[in-house]
Amino acid sequence: CAALGFALAVTLAALFQGKTTMWAGVPSWVSVIVFFGLMCFVGMMEGMQIAMFAVVKMPKEELESSPVAKANCELTFAGQNFQAFLIGRQICVTCCMFVVARITSLNVAAGEATIFGVSSGLQNFFNTGLLGALITTIIGSLAWRIIASSFPLAFMANPLIYVIIRLCLILEATGICSAAWLLALLHKVVANFQVDEVYVGEPEEQGKKIAAGAGAEGAEIEA
Repeated sequence: CAALGFALAVTLAALFQGKTTMWAGVPSWVSVIVFFGLMCFVGMMEGMQIAMFAVVKMPKEELESSPVAKANCELTFAGQNFQAFLIGRQICVTCCMFVVARITSLNVAAGEATIFGVSSGLQNFFNTGLLGALITTIIGSLAWRIIASSFPLAFMANPLIYVIIRLCLILEATGICSAAWLLALLHKVVANFQVDEVYVGEPEEQGKKIAAGAGAEGAEIEA
């Protein structure tokens, strides 16, 4: 908490003093709003992946108790939507982080007054952008992942999730990163990847193996 608080204090102080790499002409208060807005947006996309896999494994009755979460899951896992969502999501994250990097990267030249009057050596450390990386890691990723893993159904029940999924699918449909599909196909061929059923069998076969294993354990206990 102390490290995050210090990083935020330094970054916000630099923002209001106009000592970041944010584009000239953008008011400091606008930069702050955009920064935290993008952090929430990126954080939701980070948590979505965690929540999706947790929710899809829930009993059908529990999932159906939240129509919004159910609709979000159905949209995501329909056809090849999940792969497309991952591509679109990465496009969103990349664009957001480009702007966030401009906002959080300090730019205090030699000879200028440093942030909080620190030494020039420490200011050079601040200028590396590591404080911004710490902020984005905690606020824009880890915190949301923890929430999503703890409350996956409630997380997926957020109506904004549906909007984000649609946005990601639209971005993927533009084809700007369509090369990812080709590279994935080449990887599949080279590594000779097969669907899970080839390795673990059909669901019916898995059920028979589990039943057989349980029967064998029961026989050993009786013996």
